[in-house]
Amino acid sequence: MYEDVDYVYEVYKEKSFSQAAKNLYVSQPALSSSIKKVENRLGITIFDRSSQPIVLTEEGKVYIEAAEKILKIKSALQAQLNDMSELKTGHITVSGENYISSFIYPKIIIEFSDRYSGINIEMVESNSHDLQNLLLNESVDLLIDYKFDGQLYDSYPLVDENILLCVPHRLPINERLSEYQLTAKDIKNGKHLKKQCKAVTLAEFANETFVILKKGNYSYRHSMELCSEAGFEPKVKIYPDQMITSYNMSRAGMGISMIPDLLVNAAPESGKCVYYKLLETNSLRKLCLGFKKNRYMSRAVEAFIKVALEVYENKN
Repeated sequence: MYEDVDYVYEVYKEKSFSQAAKNLYVSQPALSSSIKKVENRLGITIFDRSSQPIVLTEEGKVYIEAAEKILKIKSALQAQLNDMSELKTGHITVSGENYISSFIYPKIIIEFSDRYSGINIEMVESNSHDLQNLLLNESVDLLIDYKFDGQLYDSYPLVDENILLCVPHRLPINERLSEYQLTAKDIKNGKHLKKQCKAVTLAEFANETFVILKKGNYSYRHSMELCSEAGFEPKVKIYPDQMITSYNMSRAGMGISMIPDLLVNAAPESGKCVYYKLLETNSLRKLCLGFKKNRYMSRAVEAFIKVALEVYENKN
């Protein structure tokens, strides 16, 4: 049974009584009545219902600030109680950008679920900036990302990935650089990882059109840094929000994208693009599994980290 604070907080998160009621599996009239009772008991108004979406009153902001502290205490208590059940039950919230959720997490989750079938795993997807904020305020337990502020988070190295240029096959520049070209099959066979594999500088493509992820994604910052290292500012055709979208746009001929080899390895083969290994030193990056410093870590979270490191131990 949900307590008053859960009802109020769900409405605050959704900014909607109707959506909060659906999430809580109660009727909207019942939810409205419960929150009205809370307001009457406290002698305050928590929500300004005259605006759409609804917003907090000043008293409501104070209530929510206290509610978040209560919910964190409840979450920590539940995690400790779950530990006492020898990992037979529990809940973990993991997070990552769409590409990571699609191609990095599945191997970990399958292995973890085989070992700990009673632990429920929830997945949250968004951009890197928003997810690190969620990790900081303890809305998620773990995040797979590229860089973590060491003052706020602890992290474990998980797997290396190499950034490749994904170039539509139809572009004329491919004729001049034919000796450097790689196919998807070459990438899957690890040809690009060998020292004898020829690499090009990104500067060769300075006059071409690119597809680069939106600001807020780590890959946006990394792509711009690579171009800056090569001495040019890229001409960008479109800024998609997800890595797989960027990849598919290149395959459709829209422009050049910078794609991790792990994505090429996992995606279906296509003859619509060719790939280039980059000379730029910053083209190698490392995915890490991060968590908030000094937060209580449940045995379920510890077990998930252990499984993740085991799954990818031979990939570094």
